[in-house]
Amino acid sequence: MEIKKIQPKPYEKSISPGISFDVEICYTKYGKAIIGISGWLETDDKKIIAEIREEVPEKADHTEIGASGSRLDREFKDDVYKTTLVALLDRRALSHIEKRRMEDRKHDVKLTLNLNVKTVDSKAVISHVHEVEPKKIGLKPVEVHAGEKTTFWSVLIYDYTSEYSSNRPNRWILSGNNGPVFLAISEQPLKDEIRIPSTDWIHDYAPKLELGEYFIVEIPKGKGVIEEAWSYVEKAEECFRTWDTKGVFANCREVGGLLDKTISNRFKNSPTIKKWKRAVEKFNYSASLDLHVEDIKEEKPEGDIKIGKAEAEHIIIRTKALIKYAEELLGEE
Repeated sequence: MEIKKIQPKPYEKSISPGISFDVEICYTKYGKAIIGISGWLETDDKKIIAEIREEVPEKADHTEIGASGSRLDREFKDDVYKTTLVALLDRRALSHIEKRRMEDRKHDVKLTLNLNVKTVDSKAVISHVHEVEPKKIGLKPVEVHAGEKTTFWSVLIYDYTSEYSSNRPNRWILSGNNGPVFLAISEQPLKDEIRIPSTDWIHDYAPKLELGEYFIVEIPKGKGVIEEAWSYVEKAEECFRTWDTKGVFANCREVGGLLDKTISNRFKNSPTIKKWKRAVEKFNYSASLDLHVEDIKEEKPEGDIKIGKAEAEHIIIRTKALIKYAEELLGEE
């Protein structure tokens, strides 16, 4: 038995945020019957974030159990059990998923589905019992009285054949194959890893999981003319993944200084430098936000000053845009 396919999607039948998984499990038809699936959902750091439950089907369904030892054994073959599993996610779980996603190089969501599949397994075996007329083996027919009915007795003999088929269906005598057990309940663990691309998470999952809607800003890196500047951006993004906002602003401010020096040395007192100065001065003012909180406190604002995710995201986007602008200016020379 194994997981053949998993298709995740946002779960929309609950008031709580959740993810559903359309799952296909390969099993042996007639040899097993899947009667229940449970389990848990993990993030890529092995943290359990939700319990897995099987969604109640909208219509009745049944799975059949068979006995082996006849020509119908060929019907015991691989089949697919299809079901929908649901993981409801609380705020802590969603927050942890987002944290792990931001630490991934591609910002993808990586999950592991751990399942416990409960089955009824058939141990029943058909005995090959055939009816023979007594006279064919030299015995005299004898009348047998069964209530008001009289019939003649028959001889039953055992004779194994792979193509066994009884003329009378009620003569398919069953055994537990050298034991008293006809059916057994068993549980088998199954697991599979799931990757949800960042684009799918942002567009399809985030709004329905109440994480808010994203807008995507694509800033071409071009040829990476100013490699050192992009290196600072990578450091800033690494700080963002660990929620180090001061590190984000510090690296972005270094970018401003590096670009200003590069452009100023190249264009001196040309009209280009005038345009550039307006852009970089406003950038430097923003890039010093988390590094000069005391200046804001001197203005005596009401409430606490908090620098968080929103401010860090904003300065990273502006930093990338400024690098691209500087590289375009250098390319126009």
